[in-house]
This record gives sequence, structure tokens and C-alpha cells, in this order.
Amino acid sequence: MLQEEQTVSFQPMENYVPWYVGLFRLYLAFVAMLAIFRFTRLLWALRRQRTARNIETIETSFSPELWEHSYIKARSFKTLAQLTLLIAVTFLAWNLSAALMQLATQKTSGVGAVSGAFADALENFSAGMIVSTALFACSAFFERLIHMHRFGPTRKASKSQPGPPTRNK
Repeated sequence: MLQEEQTVSFQPMENYVPWYVGLFRLYLAFVAMLAIFRFTRLLWALRRQRTARNIETIETSFSPELWEHSYIKARSFKTLAQLTLLIAVTFLAWNLSAALMQLATQKTSGVGAVSGAFADALENFSAGMIVSTALFACSAFFERLIHMHRFGPTRKASKSQPGPPTRNK
């Protein structure tokens, strides 16, 4: 009797993704798009302030409200980064507790099941950390840029003046 060749077809398992994972990914995409929009808008505003300062004479003082407004916008990157970090940590705890609950109820304690559940949780957490780190970097970049633009002419003027004499021993 001839046996028919039995082949196993590849049927991928449906991977159930909880609703909060999709919501977290949507949040990260929204925050990234918002950060790109704010980044370009703040760069454009700083460029306009710089050209306005170049046009004005040195005797007229530049409005401090514009610098304060720019600084508040730059500070909002840091606030958004802190919020994203908090949400990412909360998401990690929620995802790990759900994975551990599933392991406890299904009584599967194999290394593959545990490591797979933890890898899924850490994958989304690391995406949140990347977005949060990028937002912190944007905040630091803009705070430094605003500081350089705001105090640039006064530093140049103070550097042109002779400093205190140094004593050689």
C-alpha cells in the first residue's frame, strides 16, 4: 500500500493583540507627528526672531515676551516626554501583569511562553522610550538654541572687552 505524502501546511497562528497595545501605538504615532510639527514650527519661529533681531538696531531691545513664548514651547517638549515616559512605564506594567495573568491561568510556564510574553511587553515599552528620549533631546536642543539666540549678542560684546589680567608666577 502506498502512503500518500503528508505535508504540513503553514498556518500562522492568529496573534491576539489587546486593545491597549493598539491604543499605545496610536498614541506614539500621534506624539511623533505632533513633535515633528512643533519642531518645524519652533525652528521657523526662531528663524523669524533671528531675522527680526538682525533688522532691528542694537539700541532697541527685543521683546522678552517672544523669548518667553519660545521657551515655553521648548519646555512643552520636556513635558510631553515626561508624559510619554509615564505612559510607557504604565503600559509596561499593565502588559506584564496581563502576560503573567495569562501564564498563571493557562498554567504554561515554559521558557518560550514566558520569554515571548516579556518580549512583546518590552518591544512596545522600548518604542515608548525611544519617543520619550527623542522628545527630551528636542527639548534640550531648543532650550540651548533659544539661550544662544537670546544671549548671543551680549556674549559677543563681553568677549570683545578685555578680561581681568592674569598673573604669571
